[in-house]
Amino acid sequence: MDDIHLNEERPEEGRPSAQELKEFDEFKRLKRLTAARNLVSGLELNASSATLGRSAVRGAVCEAEKLGIGSVAVSPCMVKAARACSVSGIKICACVSAFGGAEHASVKARQIRRAVREGAAAAEVTAPVYAVKEGAWTYVRRELKKLMRAARRAEFRLNLEAPLLTSQELSKLVALACELKIGWLCASSGNFGPVDDEELGSILSAVKERAAVKAEGAETCGRASELFGMGVRRAGGKNAVAVARETLAAAGRQFTS
Repeated sequence: MDDIHLNEERPEEGRPSAQELKEFDEFKRLKRLTAARNLVSGLELNASSATLGRSAVRGAVCEAEKLGIGSVAVSPCMVKAARACSVSGIKICACVSAFGGAEHASVKARQIRRAVREGAAAAEVTAPVYAVKEGAWTYVRRELKKLMRAARRAEFRLNLEAPLLTSQELSKLVALACELKIGWLCASSGNFGPVDDEELGSILSAVKERAAVKAEGAETCGRASELFGMGVRRAGGKNAVAVARETLAAAGRQFTS
């Protein structure tokens, strides 16, 4: 009888015990949550709309920070307000010259320097689209060097504004950016429509490992996953808070349902 009792207590040979199953479930749970948090940390909340006031920007920064979103993009005049309400030091990115890069280089440089002084950890600056389309590459090179110097120790990002460029213009601009060792390239601001997958694929292919790429348009969990799957390092969107919440909630539901 004792032998029978012992056999009932002991799991069958080759089968995991109840404790082992519990530990494996916990391992899967943590792995799933880690993957979700990694995805969320790669999101950037686009809070650069001209219609957002200081209170709205502060609220957006606080929500993004609570959820673990990696960064928040704001207009240069909102950098100080965004930084002031940050608790854990979320990355604040100043979006300079977001509508086609038509401002004079000295104006862009002045905005970058002020944004960095007020707490921006990154400056995303639109390339001078008009000069690119004119083929004035000497000017484009000179401007980009000036803007990089203005950013100093802050992360400098070049917004390519791909929807406004031909494939040849885009290719030349990407090549120049890589030559200048610009660490981050942004496919577009989203102000002139989203970059399509073909354009984004061309940028990623041309860049290879020489720079990180950011793309706007991560307005749903599915699209955010697609962008990261293509190889972008940061996915921006105005709906990033909702995407982060849904991503984290889905990771939790898998183990509570």
